[in-house]
Amino acid sequence: MLDWESLFKRYVWDADTTPYFTPVAKLNRYQADHEVYAFCMFIGVIFAVVAVAALTDASMIGRSPVAGLYAFSVVAASIIFNYTKVVWSALWLAIAPLAGLAVVLFYGFDGERVRVDSIIVGGICVLILIYMPRLIGVARAYPDLPEPETLPPRRRRLFK
Repeated sequence: MLDWESLFKRYVWDADTTPYFTPVAKLNRYQADHEVYAFCMFIGVIFAVVAVAALTDASMIGRSPVAGLYAFSVVAASIIFNYTKVVWSALWLAIAPLAGLAVVLFYGFDGERVRVDSIIVGGICVLILIYMPRLIGVARAYPDLPEPETLPPRRRRLFK
């Protein structure tokens, strides 16, 4: 039988790998690396799909090479931010939810889409926008963050 409490703690709330409620001043580099990696994977995958969709007629704005280029630049910024933790790439990533909100406001409430879909996408953009000051704070504090005294074991297993 699965131990749901330990699985929840291991994969959703773990002080070492998912420290989203830990203040930035109390983070170490291991925690910051995991937080930045999770965000960059999330935003990178979303905008990679947007970049491909913008080059086809499948997106809600139709074929748009400019939107595809912008989405590709967000993917590139997420890769750069994941590896270097520089502030300018975090600032470029902070513009992405604003661009998503602008697209939803201009193109999302027409007759072709269900209004609930646009509200959900807009809500996700607002949540990411609320999270961005923390991510910029992590980027600014990263050079001064301490290394952890001990690293937790790297290998994770789903079952014990």
